Amino acid sequence: MDGSVKLMDEQVPLPRVVRGKRPEFFETTGVDDAMSMILVLAQELTVLRERLDSAEVVAARHGIPLAAEIEALQPDAALLASREAWRQAFFDRLFYLSNQRRAELEQRHTPESYAKTLEEIARG
Repeated sequence: MDGSVKLMDEQVPLPRVVRGKRPEFFETTGVDDAMSMILVLAQELTVLRERLDSAEVVAARHGIPLAAEIEALQPDAALLASREAWRQAFFDRLFYLSNQRRAELEQRHTPESYAKTLEEIARG
């Protein structure tokens, strides 16, 4: 899911920021975010391992020396671009909560709120 909806022939991006209080399970700041990231990594690792295992089994059934072929692979520009796009989407998922918290802070800390704070400090 890329966070967009298709209207007619046009992809329209949807906001990915959830509003409202999110549950927190740990008292120490950041531990919930770290746990979320660890779970995303564990999920990805599990899926990757299962897919690699399946590929090795299928390749072996067809007499293909998969490990040697992988070691000899020279990726072209299209493959490298595809991998980079996947990597960026993965990092977006991995850092989802951190990005969401940053977006919330950015909404609260506007140039207007900064100017107001400076005025309050100046007035004493």
